Amino acid sequence: MSFNFLASTKVTKNTVSSKQSGFGLVELMVSISVMTIVSAIILARQDAFNSAVLLRSQAYEIALALREVQLSAVSASGDSGSFRTVYGVYFTDDASLLADPANGYFQVFKDGNDNGFYDSGEEYGPVGKLDERFEVREIRIGSGTEAEVSVVFVRPNFDALFYDDGAGGPVAESVVEIDVARRDFPGSGPDVVRTIEITSTGQIAVLGS
Repeated sequence: MSFNFLASTKVTKNTVSSKQSGFGLVELMVSISVMTIVSAIILARQDAFNSAVLLRSQAYEIALALREVQLSAVSASGDSGSFRTVYGVYFTDDASLLADPANGYFQVFKDGNDNGFYDSGEEYGPVGKLDERFEVREIRIGSGTEAEVSVVFVRPNFDALFYDDGAGGPVAESVVEIDVARRDFPGSGPDVVRTIEITSTGQIAVLGS
């Protein structure tokens, strides 16, 4: 009985060669399209994530400024030599109301006429400049909205007083909310809007964290 070794080897080589064929043009185009779509989605999500992180950081910077003013107000030291110096932070959603409106939405002030409200000439420290990508979108006192509000702290209490103008006493509300938002972006999600909440008991928090 004879065995044709060469014929057997030839068949095996042909069989292996037919199984090692590569991608076709259609398969290659489909693969490239899928990779392009996935990359676009990842980049879009990365941009939204970066903006959300920056917005969160901006909101915490404002909350920190409030806390520093609160501590300065109740401290027993000051550059004026007066332990009854009243400090506050003025907020507005209309930057033109500030003495230095260049991209500013809040101002630390030292109340010189004891009306509890920010007046031109009472500036203390730099105007509160936000990143140009953000803005103060809305200010709420209780259930109403205002274009401006002063949050004031008076020694020796950590409590906050709220004034919506300089004509009368503090507003009888328990909370003020400041919405900091991405400029020209609609919506209310945490990647678009963060809220700084100040309570009358002196608590300061960033909501939507």
